[in-house]
Amino acid sequence: MNIVKRIDTRLTKWSWLVGILAPLTLGGVGGGSLLTSCTDYSDYNTVPTDAQAGANQTLWENIASDPQLTKFAALAQKCKFSEALNSPRFYTVWAPVDGAFDEAEYNRLLASDSATIVKQFMQQHITEYNYPVSGALEDMTIVSLNLKHHPFTQTSFDEFPYSAVNLPAANGVMHKINGMSEFHYNLYENFDNLVDCDSLKNYIQKYDEYYLDVNASVIGPLVDGKQTYLDSVLRKRNNVIRSIMRADLEDEDSTYMMIVPNNKAWKDAYDKIYPNYKYIAKMDYMDLTKKTAAITTSTKATDNKADVAAETTGAILQDSITCRYIVNNLAYSHSNWHNLPLFGEGTLSAKDTVYSTSGNMLRNATSVIDHTISVGEMSNGMTRTVDSLTFSSWDTYLPPFCVTDPVHALKCNRVTRHNIPLESLAGRDSLFSKVPKMFHQWLFPANSQFFSYVGVDSADVDGTTGKPEFGFALASMRSNGALSGLVRSATYHLYVITVPEQVFNPAAPVKPYYLRFYLSWTDASNKQQFTVLPEGSRSTQVISTDEGKNTATSTFVGDPGRVNVIDLGEFTFPASYVGLDAYPSLLMVHTQSYTSAANRRKYDQQMRVAGVFCIPKEYNDNWANSSNE
Repeated sequence: MNIVKRIDTRLTKWSWLVGILAPLTLGGVGGGSLLTSCTDYSDYNTVPTDAQAGANQTLWENIASDPQLTKFAALAQKCKFSEALNSPRFYTVWAPVDGAFDEAEYNRLLASDSATIVKQFMQQHITEYNYPVSGALEDMTIVSLNLKHHPFTQTSFDEFPYSAVNLPAANGVMHKINGMSEFHYNLYENFDNLVDCDSLKNYIQKYDEYYLDVNASVIGPLVDGKQTYLDSVLRKRNNVIRSIMRADLEDEDSTYMMIVPNNKAWKDAYDKIYPNYKYIAKMDYMDLTKKTAAITTSTKATDNKADVAAETTGAILQDSITCRYIVNNLAYSHSNWHNLPLFGEGTLSAKDTVYSTSGNMLRNATSVIDHTISVGEMSNGMTRTVDSLTFSSWDTYLPPFCVTDPVHALKCNRVTRHNIPLESLAGRDSLFSKVPKMFHQWLFPANSQFFSYVGVDSADVDGTTGKPEFGFALASMRSNGALSGLVRSATYHLYVITVPEQVFNPAAPVKPYYLRFYLSWTDASNKQQFTVLPEGSRSTQVISTDEGKNTATSTFVGDPGRVNVIDLGEFTFPASYVGLDAYPSLLMVHTQSYTSAANRRKYDQQMRVAGVFCIPKEYNDNWANSSNE
């Protein structure tokens, strides 16, 4: 059975409880007649004349005495499932006739242990409740005892035609089929069978846990106020799959494609990710939320001592995060149409994206197909074993990020977020002529009709001679209001986007900014450093303006009257801040004095910032190379 067809048959599933609603009209069950609903249909296989005699016997008695079912009977006896078929519990059985067995598969099963025979064969062909073949019954999907899903039609079961149907018994009904339903593990069960994928298997199974399935267990009496169970059913689940991958790989009613990295692919990915998450045991950092004095009194590290120290377990956390990022994007749901080519339905182009169950959008999905070394069919989807995990670093473990709000603002009374309707910017493209295309995806997101930035209005500057100073924490805000670091131990290209007054007031006089930037960061020996950006440069860093070049050291001017992307160069952080309440800080200050009215008229005194962007070097280089092609 091909994978696509198996997937399609599961798209519309009926609950197996529908069988409860079917009337028990079998002879010997409730005294009813022999499936009278079939009597109007002459095109079905007829019930044998001795069926009434069989209706007074159990399913096992009928199977054991049937010369066409000797192999079925042998397997039932080997695993002692004959006892269940001889019990009062009501079943529907799809029994393969002897000639339908593959000899090699039959011999394998016969040589297997009882648990294997029960799960892979007996429960594969049996379900609870009454499922007759009836012209009044629509095609459906039934759930067998091992929770696998099977197409059940008026002409076949799992695509195998009937040899005989509606054979009644005292405790159920049996259909003979000319085929043997092939057992498939689900994606979760398949971890036990992985070959040359021990790294993935060992990591996942380390987080297996057993739990009591109260719905499947038989309730017993209360003892000392606690519920007991006469028959306790334990099931297994996995915390990594549920909480990190966010996929129900054990759910037979879902359809997923799972990427399975072999040991080589796992090691290669581990070696790439691991260096980006170096932690030191204790990290001092400047806490912008508590800083009250001017942040630019000195550029010496010794004069800018840390406010707070964050502690971590170092290598343990580094290993844990590395493994987390490997498995984070291994599962893909069939219900998302972007992912269909991964299931063999359609083709992928180089520009197509797919969406993992963890919610990430991933480009370069063609690489999954290119590096597939084997495909496996599972009962709830498929696997692609790959020899390389080739999704880009910036889509997975080393993403770019943007900080849009200063945590620390001095010499100003208020910082305001401005949302400028895009329609008001129509026809004013020159405002953004200095903005490279890479930044458009962040400045103009598809789900927004506004261009946004934060700024200090003239009335909010603390005194006419004040020079506002912004401090940006390179961090995100947790739900409890605490800041959490975003920087990895990696090389980033840093950019700051400044906004002129003309964005919201086209008639405003054009004034240039004169700005300097500092970075507060922690080195590998836990010493806090304070660096003028670009790192290691004291030369003039300016962009040409109508007024020529500024001669101040490390001062940025930009193009007055336009949105400017200020390039602060590359910086390598020696330690990771991810997951900690520690963070590095980018500090932004004016270099011009505003003591004179002439300077206030000449230079832009108010800061307006659309974002501080930290772009991983690999992503920045990739963008630069593609833009030059």
